[in-house]
Amino acid sequence: MAPPFPKSEYDERVIRVRKVMYEKRMDILIIGDPANINWLTGYDAWSFYTPQMMLLGLAEGPYWIGREMDAGAASYTTYLSPSQIIGYPENLVQTPKSHPAEYLASWMFDSGFSKGNIGYESDSYFTSPRSINTLMACLPQVNWMDADLLVNWVRVIKSEAELKMMQQAG
Repeated sequence: MAPPFPKSEYDERVIRVRKVMYEKRMDILIIGDPANINWLTGYDAWSFYTPQMMLLGLAEGPYWIGREMDAGAASYTTYLSPSQIIGYPENLVQTPKSHPAEYLASWMFDSGFSKGNIGYESDSYFTSPRSINTLMACLPQVNWMDADLLVNWVRVIKSEAELKMMQQAG
């Protein structure tokens, strides 16, 4: 299933979110709300029953991070390149001894995303406290910032493409 909008639409959305990140002095944004992930990339799958997140830097990304078996949906429903789709191993799913956020933190560290100001969606039903607490514990040198509703407020202003689709749907 191809994304419903052209790549240029998603690129413009990313630019708009980055503008707000820059204004708030945020180097990286971690997004957990499936609606926000979809709005930024077109990602569309029933995979939010396990931890999944998106990482967006001021100049890097977006990167989708989720369960390895769900990574295929990211390649079909987005314009993300294979290097922007990060699947964590299945043995991290629903186990008390480890958590997918540990994998994300390790990937962030290895990728150079382990310093600076990192915002996160604090009130997303799909980003658990355990996910955020694990990230914070694994990346203690980060200045963590509450970025709740950042993407939601950017989404409020509709593009011409969105208005056209809404008119067709109506």
